[in-house]
Amino acid sequence: MSTEARRHAILQVRWGPMAYQKAIIEPGKVLRVGRGPSAGLVVPHDPQLAEEHFEIAWSGRRGWMYDLKSPSGILLDGERVEEGEVLNGSWLRAGQTDFSVYLERTTPPREPEQPDPPEMVAAKARALEVLREQQAPLYAIVDAARSERILELLHESVEEYHSLYEGPQGVALAEVAPFLVSLPRKDSWLLEALVQEGWADAWGVYFTTQVPLLQVRRHFRKFLLVEAEGVEGRLYFRFYDPRVLSVFLPTSPPEAKKEFFGEVERFILSGSNGALVEFPAPDDKRPTAPNQRMG
Repeated sequence: MSTEARRHAILQVRWGPMAYQKAIIEPGKVLRVGRGPSAGLVVPHDPQLAEEHFEIAWSGRRGWMYDLKSPSGILLDGERVEEGEVLNGSWLRAGQTDFSVYLERTTPPREPEQPDPPEMVAAKARALEVLREQQAPLYAIVDAARSERILELLHESVEEYHSLYEGPQGVALAEVAPFLVSLPRKDSWLLEALVQEGWADAWGVYFTTQVPLLQVRRHFRKFLLVEAEGVEGRLYFRFYDPRVLSVFLPTSPPEAKKEFFGEVERFILSGSNGALVEFPAPDDKRPTAPNQRMG
């Protein structure tokens, strides 16, 4: 079976209390969406949704939406329809809820102005190797402000992610927001794409921890705004920029460093010229092989 035929379709809630929640549709399968427990994607907070409001069928190459005779109908890309083809980026409204449809791994990467020199090719290969060999669950925090390509990759992947910004304003600021991404599969094409396309361009940082995604999100949200001596008010702290984190961690007092790590076991990020940098947790006594790895 070709790579294209194995692609998944992804239905994502756009706004509200379930913003960023995804439902993954495997090739040859159908997803039903509604308010009732029999739906494959349940949106219980929307009283205008039917128990089973609509469904999406995905062949592996084409997707099709069908209204399940719902009382309030459905909009597909702004048009009221009973059925219609869904494409990558299609927008749906059912009841009071907006959804987006994405097709896995659809948008190809931009052609670089110049190919990577051999030393950068080697640095990215080494980074991907180290990230894949981590035993603890792997996460990333990526900065959508660095490149519009980041949101393309997140949308067109099956991995779970959430903005570190909160509420409707956070959703509205998606194009400049930091996103927490779970990368549980070591063979993930998203992980490879993030490294190959953004490792040396300060797209974000990687880390390992045993705690679940939403708990990790609560932890890092505490550090989005910080107070600085001699400065009135609070400042945005771009700790997810590897250029910032690589300075902050080595110079932080022990207690501040321990508080920032929380349950994180290890940060992994790009240093100068793409060199791999690792920061183990302050109480991590495991040996670290030399490769510009720092404690």
